[in-house]
Amino acid sequence: MSVPGPALFFIVLILLTPLRLHAETLTQRIVTVDSNATEILIALGLGQKIVAADVTSQSLLSSDVPNLGYHRALSAEGILDNNPDWVVGSDHMGPEETLSLLKKAPLRLVQLNSPKNLTELKANITALGQLLGREQEATSLVTRVDQLGKQLSAVGDKQQNIIFLLDLGDRGLSQAGSGTTADALITLLGGHNLGQFSGYKSVSVEALLSISPDVILLGQRSDSEADIERILQRQPLLINTPAGRKDNIIGVNAGKLIAGISLGALDEALAISEQLTP
Repeated sequence: MSVPGPALFFIVLILLTPLRLHAETLTQRIVTVDSNATEILIALGLGQKIVAADVTSQSLLSSDVPNLGYHRALSAEGILDNNPDWVVGSDHMGPEETLSLLKKAPLRLVQLNSPKNLTELKANITALGQLLGREQEATSLVTRVDQLGKQLSAVGDKQQNIIFLLDLGDRGLSQAGSGTTADALITLLGGHNLGQFSGYKSVSVEALLSISPDVILLGQRSDSEADIERILQRQPLLINTPAGRKDNIIGVNAGKLIAGISLGALDEALAISEQLTP
């Protein structure tokens, strides 16, 4: 089974067993170490094939699936102990020593690029569907993503000035700039990210008052929607921003933004967009 040329632009494939082997014999045991990939695998009907996963995927799976830890600090021994036929991860998985050992093992390693937009998400879906013998399911899922993308573009007040803040508790607030999944989320919403810098940086509420955001998206380091009331108790000045006065301070599940634009991030964008619709 081969992958068409365009898909290779978005996916890095390291294939260590013959390409022509029947897909069903290769998908008996899957290890997934990327929550974005895990969401796709589940949507393709392969959730029951997953025998171990990284910490970011645990909330998506049953409690008896072994936790392999952080995707950047994986143990080759921990992965191989689960006797996988496939290991599906991202371009951020590591360390390099672990990857080197996996490349020598009798399995197939797939490293997906972390999607920055819906086009790249759909490319990952298509490529995984072809590799794992789920072409029909992948086609249906791509159609669903297209429909949700159209739905997203049809609602909401576009071109608003938006910021994404990560609440760090006693350490204050961190603002998302370019190159982050939060920035890609803002683009999906049709907004303008006021964070004109790369990555994340600490920010004071006084600085936020000076840039006058129309919308504030608030996330926490957890796999649940941010507790807006509790954050505002610690940061009451946020109410004095245009976003606060318009009641446009919206809680976001930051856990859905860990692995790029994912199926979960798309759902999160739709929920936010609906809240912003007059």
